[in-house]
Amino acid sequence: MSKHAKLTDDTLLELLRQRAARYADKVAFAFSYNGDGENTSVLTYRDLDTRARAIAAELQSKGAAGERVLVLCRPGLDHIAGFFGCVYAGAVAVPVHERLAPRLSSVVPDARARFALGVSETQPGIKTMLDTLGEGGDLNWGLMDAVTADADDWVAPDIDATTVAMIQYTSGSTTTPKGVVLKHDNLMRNMEAIRSSWNGTDSDVGAFWLPSHHDMGLIGGVLSMIYLGCTAHFMSPTAFIKRPMAWMELLSTSAATYTVAPNFAYELCIEHSTAEERAALDLSALRTAMNGAEPVQETTLRRFAEGFAPAGFAREAFSAVYGLAEATLLVTGRPDPASPRVVHLDREALAEDRVVECEFPAESNTLGAATAEAVSGESTTSGAMTVVGCGEPRAGEVAIVDPVTRVRCGERRVGEIWCAGSSVGAGYWRRPEETEHTFGASIADTGVGPFLRTGDLGFLRDGELFVTGRCKDLVVIRGGHHYPNDIEFSVQGCHASLLSGRGAAFAFTPGLRAAERLVIVQEVDVDREGAGALDADALAEIIESVRVVVADRYGVDPHSVFLVDPQSIPTTSSGKIQRSRCRELFLDGSLSPVAGWQTPSAADDVARAKELERAVAGAELVRLVVASGRNVG
Repeated sequence: MSKHAKLTDDTLLELLRQRAARYADKVAFAFSYNGDGENTSVLTYRDLDTRARAIAAELQSKGAAGERVLVLCRPGLDHIAGFFGCVYAGAVAVPVHERLAPRLSSVVPDARARFALGVSETQPGIKTMLDTLGEGGDLNWGLMDAVTADADDWVAPDIDATTVAMIQYTSGSTTTPKGVVLKHDNLMRNMEAIRSSWNGTDSDVGAFWLPSHHDMGLIGGVLSMIYLGCTAHFMSPTAFIKRPMAWMELLSTSAATYTVAPNFAYELCIEHSTAEERAALDLSALRTAMNGAEPVQETTLRRFAEGFAPAGFAREAFSAVYGLAEATLLVTGRPDPASPRVVHLDREALAEDRVVECEFPAESNTLGAATAEAVSGESTTSGAMTVVGCGEPRAGEVAIVDPVTRVRCGERRVGEIWCAGSSVGAGYWRRPEETEHTFGASIADTGVGPFLRTGDLGFLRDGELFVTGRCKDLVVIRGGHHYPNDIEFSVQGCHASLLSGRGAAFAFTPGLRAAERLVIVQEVDVDREGAGALDADALAEIIESVRVVVADRYGVDPHSVFLVDPQSIPTTSSGKIQRSRCRELFLDGSLSPVAGWQTPSAADDVARAKELERAVAGAELVRLVVASGRNVG
């Protein structure tokens, strides 16, 4: 196996130039829409370097050096070439998916870019969409498949490790997407952290479906493969959503050794495959399957490992990781080939931010080692929440801090996850107050900092990070802290027709002195194969089961339970559930449930909640105006 070549330079430009010189005609990327090899397009390292220089020369002729450039095209080789065209031009790349109108409506005006890259086939439609949004009139377009400049016209820009390489917009799972400013050094250091978390080499082969405008797809897929000098196979994210097993088939036919995806992707592959389809694959080459970007579910890891074992999948290949766009991507990971560690936490203690592990046999602390009954939680879920370890810090320091006092938490306490290191981004684009709050935190009693406040909650155990949830999503009722991801998981176990990973639990407050109320919105397949068609009585029974399990396990009677159609809960472009957006739809009365139950006071409660939020928003507006020094009146 070849060794990983250490770099002597600290920019993406020099990275690709070195790789093109060393690997030349080696295939860097192969793309087929369905991942089946039909109509496959290929870029060698030499091809990518040549295309990037030609695109860069055209951008430079337009005066785009140092400017922000929207990379607006479908996931695939054009998107990769366009990104590196920006890098080679000394411009700031802003990757955006061309088809996501809601994302365009927030990202384009925020980025304030004067330049955009597209392709001939789709650029007119994108321009029309942007014109409709009132954002496309001033853009200077370049078409990557109609470049008139020659690669030899390119002039190497004057950039170094401190130069801004890109603005990576967050997924928008809890708020409007924000642009994270990433320098070349941030990216280079994070790619080394990713490499070290699975000991990758240039003989590895990657296979991915993730969109290349998303941080996990771009950095965890595209850039990490170039960093190693690997060959990577890509397919369309749309094709994956339509048929998840196409990803598994791509892993099999390409003999991939490495892949990465959120938890829901592995779950979909289990749900949408048969034993015969799984047995027909060969996943024996796959030595690293990273799982991150959302809570990693132990049941998903176990079911996938068991279901795909006939295909040669080894459970030790699973690598649970933690990261976020503000830290470039990866924060923690585990390089040793071992099953992710699992802990079972007492829910009552966890509601008080205490880490109390339940009594389980010693062998049950790793995936797949315990009995099915113990690990599945059938006999324990009423009192325990299962959490998967996400490895040790790979890109700097991780601290667990009380989000209110800003003092480090003691052992066996849950707190906010803070991190520091060279992978942490430079801040949010055009958001100085939020940058100071999020990227400039320091420990109150020691003054140590700056740290990045992740907004996530968790704890450290033997140096390994365990993530329990998000601060903003936390449901606080009668002083108890409840994690929506845990509630959603419990709800989805009530009935076979409740779709896994497709629910949202959130809270709202019907008045200034009122306690929070819990709302559950869950997707249901009323015609799910094998479960039988569900009539009104059956749906009512499911709702009652939801209420019972939530009351039994969390001591909370939900205020509202709505069952909705599949794919109707809002998600981010990477598939994360948007609980905050779902909450907005609930308060606006915009949900269209197939069945539901609410407390008798629901209408009045919602009206009071909306009135309270308007008052809070008004007070916040006044605070911001006063802080800015503007006159009011």
